[in-house]
Amino acid sequence: MKDPVHLELVKKYGHAMPNLGISHDDAWKIIAYLKETDLAGAAAKPVGEPKEEKIVFTEELLQQGKALFTGEKHLSKRGAPCVACHALRYSGVRGGNWGIDLTEMYTNMGEEGLSGILKNPPFPGMKKMYEEKPLTDDEIKALVAFAKDAAVRKEAAPPHFFPWAGIAFFGVILGIFGIYKRRVR
Repeated sequence: MKDPVHLELVKKYGHAMPNLGISHDDAWKIIAYLKETDLAGAAAKPVGEPKEEKIVFTEELLQQGKALFTGEKHLSKRGAPCVACHALRYSGVRGGNWGIDLTEMYTNMGEEGLSGILKNPPFPGMKKMYEEKPLTDDEIKALVAFAKDAAVRKEAAPPHFFPWAGIAFFGVILGIFGIYKRRVR
């Protein structure tokens, strides 16, 4: 699909809206309903005004989020901890590299966006992993609090040890083969 509006929204939010399994006719019925109904109401805030945070961020909630992210505390339905796939630049936290680095996720998506992704994951791997083991609302709040703290701290990325170690190992192997080749002659 090359729809420019769709592409701009994907660029802005980092992912496409998941397929909700709605038929074409039902989608048009929903659009018609939304046009008829004033869902915003009188209490709606003007566009561009920041939304209030819904989660009250405490040190206890932050520590719970860190424990859930790293796997120190098991998720209630025994889903995999975030650190199994994702990196996060945070003191004492080392993560996987199968998924994206989540350090800036809160900055990019905000509380509502990140909560929405954790509640209904749009990414195929994450969706499959948590399909039968969804996160609870309390777990989502704790993980969002931890993500916010990571975004605020903006810690530097850890040095990339493994690429340099690999290059050094390769050099040692080449040296050994060079010495061995001379000895065999």
